Parts: sequence; structure tokens; C-alpha cells
Amino acid sequence: MFTMICASIAMLANSSRIYGQENTDKVSLSVDVASSFIWRGLALNTSPVIQPSFTFTPGKFSMGVWASTPFTSGEYQEVDVFINYRFTPSLSISLSDYFGYDYSWWDSPAYFNYKRGETNHIYDLQLIYDGTGKFPIKTMVSTIIAGDDLRWSGKNSWEGKWKNNFSTYIELGYENRCKSVDWEIFAGMVPMASENFYGITGASVINLGLGLSKSFEITPTYSLPLAIKLAVNPAMESVFVSAVITLF
Repeated sequence: MFTMICASIAMLANSSRIYGQENTDKVSLSVDVASSFIWRGLALNTSPVIQPSFTFTPGKFSMGVWASTPFTSGEYQEVDVFINYRFTPSLSISLSDYFGYDYSWWDSPAYFNYKRGETNHIYDLQLIYDGTGKFPIKTMVSTIIAGDDLRWSGKNSWEGKWKNNFSTYIELGYENRCKSVDWEIFAGMVPMASENFYGITGASVINLGLGLSKSFEITPTYSLPLAIKLAVNPAMESVFVSAVITLF
């Protein structure tokens, strides 16, 4: 079943690329298949997932939808809506609405529930610098500005209230190319306690790693990119290796 799905989507790749060219690349479609879903040093899924996305780019703005769905039922799923504005070719700001949940037909969260303490939505504001030739270090600063990222403000369990924690994540990266293989190194840390979101009680490095990617030519008009990433979470003493195939 998994092989048939991958083959069917790959056959559609050329038609989707033609569509994008006719629309001057303002509309893009993409489908990844990953061995696991590792995000900022955290394992959200340890089983294979399919991750489709749709992006519309009118000028300096881009907006779209991204999702992650496991091949195994009952595991973590995610649907994201995002908008991005690019100030320069290397500097942009982005706002993402993450909606994640463990799916079951009898007990799944309501998408349109935005109440504090009940919602599964998480709003992530990011400032992204992609690096330049003079300063090739990629930088990303992310802060959860609202949603399911709360901390108890009282001195005890019966006096106080829930407040936004504003969990922040900072990542630096450097990428280059060696012959036909692209590689990157990255380091991510959380500068303050984030027990409910990142699972840490103080400033910690949570994401160190190495990524390798290479594109394999299948036909004269279609190539299949493969990326492999090693990620280490020193704070939780976790190690992950994941592989991602971009079908188109």
C-alpha cells in the first residue's frame, strides 16, 4: 500500500510542475514522505508520515497549508496554516498556526475551539535569516505568542492562573555543498523554561545535528531528492535519524 501511494504521487509530479510554471511559480505543491517526524529535537512521530503542502506566493507574501499524517492510525497528526513576508531575499517574518492532535474518531479536538486551556492551536512567530555570501550563518528565532503554551503563574497549585509562556527557540545553521551532496549543520536552543511545550525546566540546547541531501535523477525530467538528518537532543539525551523523500 505504501509503495503504491508513493508511485502514484510520483507519476503526478511532472504535471504539477508544469502547472507551477504556467502560473509563474506563484502556486506550488509538494509532498514529502518521512521515516519519522522529528521537529526541533523532539520526536512527534516515530513511524512514517506523509507531509503534503500547498503554497501561494503573491509578491513578497507567501501563504499556505502544511500537514503531517502518519501511516499508522491513532498517532500524532498536524495541520498548519502559515503566512510569510519577505523583507529582502535573505530576511523574512512568518506566523504559523500549528494544530496538532492524536487522532481517534471518538475523541478528537475541535479545530474551531480557541478557548485558553482547551485549544490545540499554537501560534508561532518566527524571524528568519537565510544567510548571505558575506554572512552565511542561517538564523531563526521563534516565539510561541498564543495558544496551547501555558504556565501556572501562582506560587502554589490553588492560587494563581494560567498565562502564556512565550516559549522561544533559537537556531543557527550553516550549509554548503560537497560535490553532488548538500550538507548542513545546525544548533538549536531554548533560552528559558518551557515545561509544557519543549519539556525543559531551564535554558537548554535541544537540537544539534547534521543533514545531508542529494537529488537522484529518475528520468530526464524528474529527480527524486533524498534528505537524511541526524539530530541530538542533549537536554533529553535523545538521538534521532530520519530520512525524507520529496516526491515533488
